[in-house]
Amino acid sequence: MIKMKNLILILMFILPSVGFSQRDGSKVMDVNNIDYRLLDSLIIVEVNKVRDSLGNNNMHYSRLVSDNISKPRCQKLHAEQHVYHPDGRLELYSDKLESLIMKEASSTYKFKGGVNVVDGFEICLFERKTYKLVTYGDIALSIVDLWETSPDHCHVIRNAYKKQLTENGKERFLMSGVSTKYGVWNGYEGFYTVLNLTVVYKH
Repeated sequence: MIKMKNLILILMFILPSVGFSQRDGSKVMDVNNIDYRLLDSLIIVEVNKVRDSLGNNNMHYSRLVSDNISKPRCQKLHAEQHVYHPDGRLELYSDKLESLIMKEASSTYKFKGGVNVVDGFEICLFERKTYKLVTYGDIALSIVDLWETSPDHCHVIRNAYKKQLTENGKERFLMSGVSTKYGVWNGYEGFYTVLNLTVVYKH
């Protein structure tokens, strides 16, 4: 059964970002031909750099959560040119999708017996594309940096489900979806971004 925490997190700040290239994100972006899968996965790479520095549980980039939860919600923000949390997130977690997410987690983390899937947190933002943001790595880092300027968003990036073991000894695995879409907000060009932190609990 899906459980959803009703935490509304919206960030629409437009801040300058310092350009930074990393090995896996050194590809220069052409905004007319964006590799969204690369950008989305690099956002999780940057999130995990932050979590690693704190000794916290990592997130795994889940294609299932990205394609079935984050993507339709990001597309809605893009279409409406508005940053918010649309209704209907819980309904996207069908029984079939929940089962597939548990299988994906079992395959990724090499365990058997997923017991349930929890819709943990959703965070979203619009990040302005500036001349300083050249590579995919630049943009992924700037998005995570922007989330860290907000205490609520920063909690999700840094500390949400930070330990693999719960207080009662149950293991949990973080299957996170991300979706980005290049578009316009308030006359600025940039990236709508949605991250869905989904948790799988093991028997």
